[in-house]
Amino acid sequence: MPVLKRIACSIWCLIMLASAFGTFAQSSKDNFIQGLLRTNRGQDEEALPFFHKALELKPNYFEAHVMRGSTYMRLGNHMNAIMDFDKALELDPSLVKAYNYRGFCYMEMQDYRRAIDDFGKVIELKPDYPNAYESRGHAKSLNNRNESAIEDFDMAISMKPDFHEAYHHRAWAKLALKDSTSALTDFTKAIELNPQVAVYYDDRGLIYMSSGNLKEAMKDFSKAVKLDPSLVIAFLHRGQLRLEMGRPKPSCKDLQVAADLGNTEAIELLGIYCSEDDTDDAGNEQKDPEKQTEESGSDKSR
Repeated sequence: MPVLKRIACSIWCLIMLASAFGTFAQSSKDNFIQGLLRTNRGQDEEALPFFHKALELKPNYFEAHVMRGSTYMRLGNHMNAIMDFDKALELDPSLVKAYNYRGFCYMEMQDYRRAIDDFGKVIELKPDYPNAYESRGHAKSLNNRNESAIEDFDMAISMKPDFHEAYHHRAWAKLALKDSTSALTDFTKAIELNPQVAVYYDDRGLIYMSSGNLKEAMKDFSKAVKLDPSLVIAFLHRGQLRLEMGRPKPSCKDLQVAADLGNTEAIELLGIYCSEDDTDDAGNEQKDPEKQTEESGSDKSR
């Protein structure tokens, strides 16, 4: 019996040691690896304590600052992420990833000037990286520097001809410069390269709608909601288009879906144009995108 107790105690001690290692490893590198394992599994919240411990044991561990920063970034804590990237760059000013990640954080915070600077630094360090040109172009476009943005998009596309995001963002820069014809071509190219992105159809539908090509606009909005039944803006736009086409009942169904998804403009339009009877089947409209596409076809034939 004492032997069995000792064996049981030994097993328990091993379990406790394994548990302790699972909580915090012995060295900064071990903790860093434990954090990496969790980020690779999408467990960002669980990864943070290991990166904290790695940096507690080795404050100048720049790789841990970069990884903790990127983890904060994915969790939406952009200020903490920037502080980690700042520290990493203080330790090693050549870290392309740190500039790139920090640029995305500044984008999320709408600090486009700093984002442009960071993506520019990425380009300086890695001039053959097309994503950096696309990212800088997007930041410039959001900062109303559209002509310069188009130059960056052109460069990204020349380096990566199937870069559908670059075509999409270049289209918006061209629209801002009132070149809707060229923007339409870019939206169409983005769709050709990746036909599964719902927002591309919604964006192109807006151009068709503004130019009076209502049938093509209807096809694009319907395709958008078929691909992504949670894309609130596509329901709003299709509802607005149906109002313009004199189809109030299907319009009100679309607006009700958009309103249920939290769109304030749709709520206002519902109050102006729609009664309760007009929105009775709105739930089905959202759940059955195939039915929506069929109905768009009947719209075109009337």
